Amino acid sequence: MVLGGVCLVFSGLAQQTFPSPPAVNEARAKLHSELRSLAKLAQKIADAATDEEKARDWLELNRQARKFGQEMNAAFPETSIQGDKISPVEALKLAQTATSYGVRVDFCEPGANWAADNQGYFKYLELWPRGPEADEATWMGPVGNGSFCGDSEGSAEELKEFIAQRKLFLAKLSRQPFRCAGKK
Repeated sequence: MVLGGVCLVFSGLAQQTFPSPPAVNEARAKLHSELRSLAKLAQKIADAATDEEKARDWLELNRQARKFGQEMNAAFPETSIQGDKISPVEALKLAQTATSYGVRVDFCEPGANWAADNQGYFKYLELWPRGPEADEATWMGPVGNGSFCGDSEGSAEELKEFIAQRKLFLAKLSRQPFRCAGKK
């Protein structure tokens, strides 16, 4: 009888969910604020009167989505993926909401982290190809430095294309911060 009671107590403890550490709770609360910022930017894009305004807002949306992806890592350090199921479900729902504003936020299996993709950078270039932030948009979009996920294992042909693409970018580059990053 006593043994049965002890087993029952331990079984109850095993099923109990313990509260998250305060830093994780703070990070999760911050995500909701970030989602509101993403929603406002998406609305600004919809309301923008010119392509230049839309381009600026797409660029900012992508920057904010990248920040959101980083904050997802702090809020959900225990994220895992089994097949096509991401856990915890709360994290997946937040990422889906963020994605609905125009820039994909997802869990990257090879890196085991949350990140944003680069759709906003491509939209900037589509709307304002010679805009003042075209270097950043090109570096993060077509050159591929803003792509959220990859396995880092390419073929010799892919490596040659990678190098050629960056050389071309550096040859056309007009802003110094990306020139330094491209030579590393």
